[in-house]
Amino acid sequence: MNPHCGSITAYNSSNDPGLEIDARYKPDIVFYDSTKNISEGRVTSFQQMELFVEFKREATSDPFADTKEQFHKLFSTTCATRGQMTLYSTRMQMYQFRTCVFSVGIFGKVARLFRWDRAGAIVSAPIDYSAEDNHELAEFFYRFDLMDSARRGWDPTVCDATPEEAAAFTQAIQTVVGGRNAALLKSLIKSVGKPGEYPRKKINVIDGAGEQASYIVGRSSVTAKSPTGRATRGFVAMDAKTKKLVFLKDSWRLDMKEVKSEDHWYKRLKGGEYIAAFSHGADVGCVKDVRNVGQGGKVKKGGNVGNAGGKVRPQRTITQNYSEKYGTLQRMMGYIHYRTVQSEFYVPLKMFKDSKNLTQIMHDIVRGKPFLSAAQRPTSHPIFSNTVHLREGDPSSRHQRREHYDRYGRPGSPH
Repeated sequence: MNPHCGSITAYNSSNDPGLEIDARYKPDIVFYDSTKNISEGRVTSFQQMELFVEFKREATSDPFADTKEQFHKLFSTTCATRGQMTLYSTRMQMYQFRTCVFSVGIFGKVARLFRWDRAGAIVSAPIDYSAEDNHELAEFFYRFDLMDSARRGWDPTVCDATPEEAAAFTQAIQTVVGGRNAALLKSLIKSVGKPGEYPRKKINVIDGAGEQASYIVGRSSVTAKSPTGRATRGFVAMDAKTKKLVFLKDSWRLDMKEVKSEDHWYKRLKGGEYIAAFSHGADVGCVKDVRNVGQGGKVKKGGNVGNAGGKVRPQRTITQNYSEKYGTLQRMMGYIHYRTVQSEFYVPLKMFKDSKNLTQIMHDIVRGKPFLSAAQRPTSHPIFSNTVHLREGDPSSRHQRREHYDRYGRPGSPH
């Protein structure tokens, strides 16, 4: 394969589990951008891989059937295979900035292609790659090799931070921590990860004036481990222009006209007690042409979305547009990529100091939520440790740490 590919290189990773936390797994084959410096001794990196290939020796391990009524097989071995491939794709989306992920499954003498996004997965019909006149699998790798990064599923609004930006990010954190003994502040250094293990990235967000603002981030302080859904990630981030620390939330909101985005509700909650220090939020726009697929998997007239006609459109999942062809039990929901920026930074709720502190946090949440009437209030979500964040406050204050809960909480006073 490698002699025929110019921009990607395949590695045998079957005996080489990844080093990332929560990603110590090993797909059989992984592909990387040929410009990456990959060590032969440590070739599995969910932060960098372009796609993965999983091999199963027998055709009976194919986890899918080709009838509308029983597309997925309900046997323990095939369930395990589906789960294994889902796990790998989830870890790729956890550790990378993606709009979608591609993978290949080899099951005996047939292969299937997979495209994963936050709505689900699109699976191809079986490819009999062993047939002499069947070149479909080879053509897929050939076409993938020719794709640019955005078409391979990388988010084009995120790029590597420059060495100067990465150094400024480290300095901004050290400046905030200083000589303080506050445990929460000291945890900031650990929460963003070491630069060598979690390379600093620059994320672009549309600000309140409609202009592009850039933020430098390291490791996320909160990461969803589900393959589908909101996939919320929270980052302690540095404003590249002001060098101030903020909190950046990256998520996928429901693609429904009836569901308003978070910035809509923050504007209505402005001035309320215990409301998070909201700065701005916006959908993440496409900057590359993407096939505009409608209901039933048909390409709509006009063909593409993105910069066509000078209009930037939001990044959307497309898996839901194919689901109706296979008689799903319930409607599959689509999602739109969305980001918000809070003007103060936060750390996870699990870092609360003691039971009194936790009780005070819950009290503040309850105080913040009734600010809108029942008719005005957006649908709330369950409170989990990955949706509530804390801010270290004045130790002499009764409200030592206040919370940020999705749309409702407000942190304590800034230092």
